Amino acid sequence: MSQFRKFRILIILTFLFCVTINFNSCSFKPEPEPLPISVKATLNLLQDDPQFVMYLNFKNMRYTDFWKQNVSDSLLNAEKTFGSLLNTFKLATGASISEGIDELYYSNSWFGENSIVLKGIFDRSKLNDFLITDSMFSITKNANGVDIYIKNDNGLYFYFRDDFTICASNYLKQIDIMMQTKDTSKTGLLQNQKVYDAVNNIIYKKDLWMVTTEKVFIRGIFKNFTESTSETEIEKSDSLDASTPEIQNDSVLAAEKLSVENLYKRLNSVSFSAKMDSDLKFLVQGECINEESSKYLRSILSGLLTVARLSTSEKQKAPSSKILNKITLERYDNSVYIELDVDENVLQELKKANLMSEPG
Repeated sequence: MSQFRKFRILIILTFLFCVTINFNSCSFKPEPEPLPISVKATLNLLQDDPQFVMYLNFKNMRYTDFWKQNVSDSLLNAEKTFGSLLNTFKLATGASISEGIDELYYSNSWFGENSIVLKGIFDRSKLNDFLITDSMFSITKNANGVDIYIKNDNGLYFYFRDDFTICASNYLKQIDIMMQTKDTSKTGLLQNQKVYDAVNNIIYKKDLWMVTTEKVFIRGIFKNFTESTSETEIEKSDSLDASTPEIQNDSVLAAEKLSVENLYKRLNSVSFSAKMDSDLKFLVQGECINEESSKYLRSILSGLLTVARLSTSEKQKAPSSKILNKITLERYDNSVYIELDVDENVLQELKKANLMSEPG
């Protein structure tokens, strides 16, 4: 082989190596998981104007190591306290988070009306026994003769859509709407393109997610997120983050007051999602109205995280500090992501730290 040919091959290999290194070091925007067909088909049973929408796939999560080692025991009590909702169905059919309930769909309106769909394996005979021997449940029929069950103490209506699906609501009219909905209907949530697009944008869709497109609800989320941070700290976070390259050259962002009152207007949707396996990847996702707004949102969140980290460090709150240091903040185009990998170490730190009660 000639020296020239060897040299040429070396150049090509070096080029390919450099391209590979460059490619692997780049950060790419996460691709949303596809929405399962069965989930899409069920969204037509939920309201078309929800304040928020929530989905949990217990069947998927029950098989994961994270669930078996860290979640299953703690959920036994949660079933009794989740607004009495899950406990209602456990009493009525024997199905629970731990066994029987595979999927839960939940949406809620501003007026308090909800839509609930449960998928799983249910024991109707247990419910019939309650109707005969106990006043806990009662039964009525709609115009077509379909049985509608009522939990008497909380006014929850529900019916069996089929042997594996229960539809429920605290609003009888919503029950009528769900009964009239056919499997192939483009009704309910599928009519709301804004919310449906927000669902499709969620990164993790297989295990659990919650999403809202309502501005006032989004405002409440950020207000709760920052309620322990004073205006002084927010201003401090602005100065700490003012040197970041992406906002340094943007005079509009630099001049605008950092305020939650302005922040919620810049978002189309906010979602919470998680992917469960041996550990748990928890993601908070903000879809902004434009790229300028995503830069603005990231600058505020970066500053607040910096202040929180400094605060916990100064007060020697080691557990909180360790958890905060595991939070990653990313921005891609119009999207901002806050992610926390929850593994055994993080869980141990969470047990040591009562984060919700710690002052800012």
